[in-house]
Amino acid sequence: MKRIIFNTIVCALMLLIGGCRTKTTLPESNTMGKAYDVVVICNDDAWRGELSYAVCDMLEERAPGLTRPEGYFNIVKQTEPAKATELDKKYPNLLVISVNPAATQATYSISKNIYARPQTVITITAPSVEAATEFVVAATDTIRAEFEKGERNKSNRANAARPAEQLMEDFEAHTGLDMVIPAYFYKATTRDKELLWNIRDFPKRADYIFAFTTPIDSTLPEDMQALSVVSAIDNKLATISSKGAEHSYMRLSNEPSSITLTPDVVIGGKPWLEIRAWWEVANDFMGGPMVAFVNVDARTAKATVIMFALYAPEDPQRNLLRDLEHLVYTISKE
Repeated sequence: MKRIIFNTIVCALMLLIGGCRTKTTLPESNTMGKAYDVVVICNDDAWRGELSYAVCDMLEERAPGLTRPEGYFNIVKQTEPAKATELDKKYPNLLVISVNPAATQATYSISKNIYARPQTVITITAPSVEAATEFVVAATDTIRAEFEKGERNKSNRANAARPAEQLMEDFEAHTGLDMVIPAYFYKATTRDKELLWNIRDFPKRADYIFAFTTPIDSTLPEDMQALSVVSAIDNKLATISSKGAEHSYMRLSNEPSSITLTPDVVIGGKPWLEIRAWWEVANDFMGGPMVAFVNVDARTAKATVIMFALYAPEDPQRNLLRDLEHLVYTISKE
């Protein structure tokens, strides 16, 4: 009782001289800039030369699967630590590079929501510029993945806020998987009753979600399984006709460089194959990027395929496609 009275008196006194101090809480969302924007905080002397080239290669190398050149991320600016403004620090992704001769080796750390929310801050500390450069080259995939994870989590919080519940129920009945489908999608019909197709229309673009299962020989090498799935995707797309042109239908582009494969992408605790490709409409001018995720069930000898495709002839594609494909990561573990 005495402790309660004492604490009350202390707080009353603090209010008289400026109030009881409370922990600062960041707003739910107060970042600057756009998704995939990165601000690099690094001394100018260190930034000149090979380190800047390595960082630019890591963040702005052309992202795979897009029909027009766009980098993995956008470097908004590089600034010295002493010159970094409060606005600089409020971008969604910060890469801080510190050269400290007292460091014994190059290391990195990841922090969240330091200056804004949601935010990912990656700090690299190295004993020399050369060591920092080598570390950036060696850790390129890791750093990209960490920034990407932050963007994905932010995107899926927004997607889950307004779910299309009926479409999600249909999706689960069709695939056995629980995945978020956001509002404004609607179910479309195709000649193939085994193909689930959801569309979200905008004045000058469209988002597509497809899902189906296909027989597969799980004893085949992974590259042969991938070829089998790519063929199945092409066949499924061919059942979708374009309203704008006669004898037109969707198909995969035959551009050899358009297809990239990434195995063992972990989704819902299971390994999936990621296939990035371009789609187009035969005898028409429509097309765009797409990404498919494939999970092979050896017990049933079937592959589950979930595809996301984008039609956006006048807009940058990366952020729009990423926002779509992030949905697959909402699949929960069984």
